[in-house]
Amino acid sequence: MGYLYGLGELAALVATLPPERIAAAAGKQARRLAEETGLAAYPELAHALAALDASNTSGTSVSAPPLDSPALLRLRAVKAWAESSGDRVRAAAAVELAHAVRGSAYRAVAQIPTTRALYVPLWRDDLHADLGRPPLPPQPDDTFWARLRNPAIDADAYADWHRQKNASAPTP
Repeated sequence: MGYLYGLGELAALVATLPPERIAAAAGKQARRLAEETGLAAYPELAHALAALDASNTSGTSVSAPPLDSPALLRLRAVKAWAESSGDRVRAAAAVELAHAVRGSAYRAVAQIPTTRALYVPLWRDDLHADLGRPPLPPQPDDTFWARLRNPAIDADAYADWHRQKNASAPTP
């Protein structure tokens, strides 16, 4: 569950919707974050986001760019500059955009809203819209996370913790 913490019922959607929908939402979230933080002004990042948009629109998967691609090098430089300047939001945005550009859609769609929440009050509405506005499930509980079987989300540690918690609970 890890990086989905804090998304509430939206986390349950992210954990259960088809990967294609998560990838499309990650691309939309990445575009918003890049525009809101001014990072979309970098041509390298604009090109990478356009490629991400194109792959999500066409339904084709694009291989992740190499770690030394222009967009990822730019994001590393932005992160280093932001950290040295004390701009934690821009440093986090650079990392989250790198996740989106590299194809880590689940991680991107879970972490980008957390950063956007620092300055965009309606981030939940944006994420829900990007996910296609399906009906919201109830707030996920321990049982939901323990039973989750999505290979893109590491819920094994949570399932182990849940099993141990229940094994040590006193029986009535």
